[in-house]
Amino acid sequence: MANWNWDSSGSFWSYLPKGCQICRQGAGLVLFVTGKCNRSCIYCPISEARSRNNLVFADEQQVENLDDILKEANAIGALGTGITGGEPLLVLNKVIDYINALKKEFGIEHHVHLYTGILPDSNVIRRLKEVGLDEIRFHPAWEDWANSIILKKTLIDATSMGLETGVEIPAIGPAPGVVEAVQSTGAFLNINELEFSETNARRLQDIGFVPHEVHSGAIGSEEIAKSFMIEGLNVHYCPSRFKDAVQLRERLKRRAERIARSFDVITEDGTLVYGIIDGDLERVLEVLDRLKVTDKMYAIEENQIEIDPYVLEDISKELKGIGCIVSVIERYPMKKGLIVESIPL
Repeated sequence: MANWNWDSSGSFWSYLPKGCQICRQGAGLVLFVTGKCNRSCIYCPISEARSRNNLVFADEQQVENLDDILKEANAIGALGTGITGGEPLLVLNKVIDYINALKKEFGIEHHVHLYTGILPDSNVIRRLKEVGLDEIRFHPAWEDWANSIILKKTLIDATSMGLETGVEIPAIGPAPGVVEAVQSTGAFLNINELEFSETNARRLQDIGFVPHEVHSGAIGSEEIAKSFMIEGLNVHYCPSRFKDAVQLRERLKRRAERIARSFDVITEDGTLVYGIIDGDLERVLEVLDRLKVTDKMYAIEENQIEIDPYVLEDISKELKGIGCIVSVIERYPMKKGLIVESIPL
C-alpha cells in the first residue's frame, strides 16, 4: 500500500521529487527564462506582463543578466533552481548557459530541474543532462493526455540518461494516458491545483470552473487531484495555497535572514519591519546624536532615515516636534520590495 503524506496546506504525496523537497524549504530559485511559448493552453496562469515576452525573472524580480540571477540565488541561499517559462526549450542555449553558471557558482550538488511542454528528442535531453540538469518534468498538451505512446518514449529516454523524470499537469480532468506512461516507466506525476489568474479566468469559467473566495484555486480541482491517488503511482499534489503558505513564505524568510540589517525586525512571514523618518536630515541626525542613538540603529537611504522601529516609537515625539513625518513599515525583504503595511506614528 502507498504511504500517503499530507500537510496543512492540503498538499499530499506518495512520492516527493527532489525539486519539490527543496521548494518546501523555500530554498529553490524560480528561474523564469522566457514568456515565449509554442502552445496556448486554456489553463495557463502566466500574467500579461510575462506572457509571450522574452523576459527573465529570478523569483519575483526581473533580471537582466547572469550576475542578477546568481545574486538572487545567493540572497535566498538557494539549494536548487527550477527553470520554467513560457517554454524554456525555445531558448535552449540560454538554459544551458544558466545551468552551467549555477553549477559553477554553487557546485554540482546545486539541484536543477526544468519544466517543458515540448517532448524533445534524445539529443536535446542528452545536452541538458551533460550540462548538469538533474530533473526534468514534461507537460504534454491537454489533448494528448489520453495517449501515452509518445510521452512514454520521452520518459524512457530521460530516465535512461539518469535524469529524475516526471510529468506535471494541472488537476483539470482525467489523464489516463499520462497515468499509464508514468506508471509503466517508473516516473513521477506532479498534479497542480488549477489556478485562476487575470489571463485565464474567462476561459476556465467557460468550461465550468469557478474560483475559491479565499485563494486562486478552482473549486473542484482538488477533488480531481484526489482521483490520481492510485496505488503504485508516484504522485504529488501541490495546491495553490501551498505557494503562499509555504513556498513563498519560506523563501522570504531565507532571504530576510541573509539581508536584514542590524535594526530590521524579521517577522514570522519573512517580511522586514523598520521605521522611516522623513524630514531635515541634518536636524534629524542632531536629534539622534543627542538621544544617543548609535549608527548601528539606523541608516540613511534615499534622503530618508531608516531606523529600528522600537527606537523610533520611543523618540517619535521629539522627531515630530521638529517637523518630521515618522512611520513604521512592513515590506518584502528586497530592494524596493512590496510594502505590506505602513503605520504612521
